[in-house]
Amino acid sequence: MIRALFLLIFLTVSTIAQSDSLRWKHYARGGMVSADTSNGGFSYYRINRRTETTFRDLRFFAYGLKADTFIYIRYKSSDKYRTRPQFYRYTTTSYRKNTRAGVSLQYHFNQGFGLFLKEYKNGRMNFEVGHAFDMSDYLNEERKTSYIKTGFFWDYDASRFSTKLELEHFQQISEINVSDLSRNQYMFELIIPFKNGVSINMNYELEDYLGKDQTSASSITFAVGWRGNLKWTF
Repeated sequence: MIRALFLLIFLTVSTIAQSDSLRWKHYARGGMVSADTSNGGFSYYRINRRTETTFRDLRFFAYGLKADTFIYIRYKSSDKYRTRPQFYRYTTTSYRKNTRAGVSLQYHFNQGFGLFLKEYKNGRMNFEVGHAFDMSDYLNEERKTSYIKTGFFWDYDASRFSTKLELEHFQQISEINVSDLSRNQYMFELIIPFKNGVSINMNYELEDYLGKDQTSASSITFAVGWRGNLKWTF
């Protein structure tokens, strides 16, 4: 299964590189993670390209605790409408393995429309609404769970630090077979930059399930990060 995940990364990178052969940025982080009462190490890698009308982003995140592992791969693309650039359409695909939650391999997909509520010199605020579905055990079952997804996102860049805030809600609209998987997802990130692309990063994430029989999960990471530029030559 791990080989399949790395094959996904290779195929995705090749596709986005060939479709847009200009400059991309890449980011790497490594550090410590605290989840519930367990501590461990984690790694993070991301490639990203933003233009006036397009956004392409691939992320790989993994951490290991004493007896559990978490692996997450996500690709998101969005395109502004040229006649109404305050609106855009987006598509997100992700795979997740979480032994702590008993998830062998979860597939998730969502797409919809977004609106830039405010764009200014130091940041932006945007709102998204769309349809989402996931398959909790992608390798062993075909049953899909569908949701209405809404989200609010705020990026802010100051002279000495940067922050990111993400608030997402997934309201289950398909039949509840075992339990209600409606949930809120929260993410806050603080980045303190230094010289030569090096930074210190703090990240807090919470997955808050609304169903009484579901367990919410949270994590905090502290890391040293680095960013630079890539030039694709494909």
